[in-house]
Amino acid sequence: MTRKIKVFSLYSHDEIESLNRLLKTHSKAKLTYMTPANGYGSGGALVIADYEDDEENDEVEVTEHD
Repeated sequence: MTRKIKVFSLYSHDEIESLNRLLKTHSKAKLTYMTPANGYGSGGALVIADYEDDEENDEVEVTEHD
């Protein structure tokens, strides 16, 4: 299995839909939300999704979605 981390900046409906698509295929993803309430920026939110893929290798892959 491969541990993957994807970062989503949520400022629009399309970006929220991208996160929702990930959650439909990886329902056990651990999400971390960064919002203005906890010190991230002045609007929108940053979501870090940490999940495992079904691939055979044991690597960590990080991708960012803007």
